[in-house]
Amino acid sequence: MKKLLIQLDTDKRASTFDQVVAYDAGADNLIIHSKITKEEVEDIIYGAIFTRSPKKMKNTAVFIGGSDVEKGEKIMEAVEDVFFANFRVSVMLDSNGSNTTAAASVLKVKEEIDLAGCEVLILAGTGPVGVRAAALFAMEGASVTITSRSQEKADKKAEMIKEEYDLEKIKGVEAKTDADFIKAMKNKEVILSAGPPGINFISREMWKNEDSIKVMADINAVSPAGIEGIELPADGDTIDGIKVFGALGIGSLKMKLHKKAVAELFKTNDLSLNAVEVYKLNEKL
Repeated sequence: MKKLLIQLDTDKRASTFDQVVAYDAGADNLIIHSKITKEEVEDIIYGAIFTRSPKKMKNTAVFIGGSDVEKGEKIMEAVEDVFFANFRVSVMLDSNGSNTTAAASVLKVKEEIDLAGCEVLILAGTGPVGVRAAALFAMEGASVTITSRSQEKADKKAEMIKEEYDLEKIKGVEAKTDADFIKAMKNKEVILSAGPPGINFISREMWKNEDSIKVMADINAVSPAGIEGIELPADGDTIDGIKVFGALGIGSLKMKLHKKAVAELFKTNDLSLNAVEVYKLNEKL
């Protein structure tokens, strides 16, 4: 029986990237719906859950993607609302690569430092990757600070993360100027830059004088780097005594997690893969 992946993409054109990864992960065919809205989900999912016998239902799965993470989250909720009893299929959310990127970023940092009791700073931590990474770091026992250009937004996101993931050690801080970022870096052992492409947050001069920093990671693949001095291929390289990871170094693990996650969808019909579940898949790599 063919493994069918239903790709629900919120963009006008469904992601070619996600399609290629799906085939490489073992999907036989993709059923692609682009510019999808939550109102359209029900009929699509009925087609997924009422066409194959319960024992064969694992051969159908759903992948939710697109550039808008908030829309993707609403699609995920709509999909799961259709399921009942054992009439369901496995589903994965990775809009804008946010779950796989966040998971890979935290796992890379974890290779170099014990996160229990660790002080972590996430630059642009109120974005999709930053929010998920903050939750994952905190789950490992770290104390996490997320930055935003607005204190109100930083506080709001920090509270949301704590409530959604049942966590405590997360706080927000406003950072707009060099002085703000220097203050935020004080006594931090880990710095993750999780901002949008092409935006620099801290210069080399700013971070090299902070003796507490042990590990830095940057998901930005477009120049200038979010953290000046981190090269794209960096994968545990050492700069001025600090272990660093660049976008490509993180990306290699992100790709492995993405492929593994899609492959797992076809092993059972009851998986719901979000940030935490994707993160835990590292144990199976």
